[in-house]
Amino acid sequence: MERKRRILIAAAALFAVLFAARLAWELTRDRTAPSPFGGFGAGEMVQSSVPPQERRNYASAKIAVDQAPSGAQVVEQKYERVSQIESRTGHWDSDLAAVKLAIEGAKALVQRENSYGLPGARVLSISLGVIPDAFDPTVETLKAIGDLRSANVIKTDRTSDFRALEARRLSLEKTRDGLVGLRDSGASLADRIDLETRILEIEGQIQELGVSLGDFSELNSFCTIHFTLREVPSGARGSLLLGAVLSALGWTVLTYLGLGACVLAALGAAVLGLKLADRLKEGKARRP
Repeated sequence: MERKRRILIAAAALFAVLFAARLAWELTRDRTAPSPFGGFGAGEMVQSSVPPQERRNYASAKIAVDQAPSGAQVVEQKYERVSQIESRTGHWDSDLAAVKLAIEGAKALVQRENSYGLPGARVLSISLGVIPDAFDPTVETLKAIGDLRSANVIKTDRTSDFRALEARRLSLEKTRDGLVGLRDSGASLADRIDLETRILEIEGQIQELGVSLGDFSELNSFCTIHFTLREVPSGARGSLLLGAVLSALGWTVLTYLGLGACVLAALGAAVLGLKLADRLKEGKARRP
């Protein structure tokens, strides 16, 4: 009797854990995000301005590093600082106006803007480039808009990347200068054509590196803020909760029955295996 009671308690605990985990997922999942199959969930695309590749912003800072015995040395650090903020609102128009005011106040550069959904389930996803001094105030301003759901700030050192690009550019420039010096060497026409082609290829690589290094310059010094605002009508919270509970309950029952069927199948296979083993032993024992 005690053994049955423990089995029932363990089964009930497993059901409760599965239900709680699924309910938490139902309550936190994004119901308004674009569908991976080409649709847009609860709404449809109304505005989109997404570049093929999202631009990465870098900033510079001079810091003093103590290097004994030579003493403190000023080092220019190149870094990438990114904040991701997500909020929900039941007052779409007023909070959208507040977002626009925050962008204007920070003189931020809008690098990506994606707005979709119908009234009642609209979403604004925007990426901003702000100067380093305005980064923290802008983050705090955006966090105060709507009902904050999540926010983080990640800072990554990119000094080694910058130095690697510089070293590669210097190497290519030396190679180019060496090839330019061979122009008057009296080589054949075919060799001179190959030489000019190689010089042009190196020039193109140097220009590409110049663009990448330009992102690290102080004139282009920006930090990035990704901000998402989702509309959730206040009257829909109760229906969303009920729907989440029913969906979680249905999923838990199906999953629980599936696990039960797997356990019964495994036990049945084990019992059949034991019976088969016993019969094999009996057959061997009967042989003279």
